[in-house]
Amino acid sequence: MDALEHQRILISKRLKILKILSVFESLIVLFLAFVFIRDAVISLILAVFVGIFFFRFTSKKLILAKKELQINTLNLFLKRHGAKFKKEGLSQKDFLKLEFVSNLKDFKSQNCFDFKEFKIYDVQFINENKDFFCGILLQSLKTNKKHDFNDEKNIYAKLKNKNFTLDHIFNKNNYFLIATLQNPFFIDLSQNLKDNFEILEKNLNSIKNKFL
Repeated sequence: MDALEHQRILISKRLKILKILSVFESLIVLFLAFVFIRDAVISLILAVFVGIFFFRFTSKKLILAKKELQINTLNLFLKRHGAKFKKEGLSQKDFLKLEFVSNLKDFKSQNCFDFKEFKIYDVQFINENKDFFCGILLQSLKTNKKHDFNDEKNIYAKLKNKNFTLDHIFNKNNYFLIATLQNPFFIDLSQNLKDNFEILEKNLNSIKNKFL
């Protein structure tokens, strides 16, 4: 984990440097544009555009390295718990079979977190009334424990807590639809990896205590 933490610090420093450089680039463009054009609004627009383009162009490799680091960090955590990360989701057809909702205008599902006791899928969907749902679908692979969560709550309730929570749960047999703005195994590289692992461990224990 030390090697991954060193990589995280290095990527963060380089991204910060590129952001500073993009600001200087914007200021230079702003000055030159105003000298030649004499229009403050157009000069400002050009400066912002060049700054954004400069950062995006120069940070491509670092952004890819950051995503790879997130996956490597996640895999390290999951490996400790005998779990696997798969870049696969649930099809809309299979999701509708669970009968949580009757109609959908748009459906997206990606990423599968495969544990021995359960599976988790990222899910987002919009119904025909343009109500939006964001959360996860948990499939319990142990059916010996009965659950009866309150299904009367609004499945499309607006969420305020940005962290992972188990406040809004809807179940159908051994499937649990959980409304949450953040995946329980999200890696936040703005924090050190030790803190990330503590949060992931806390979320995992919350899931186990709730459903297993």
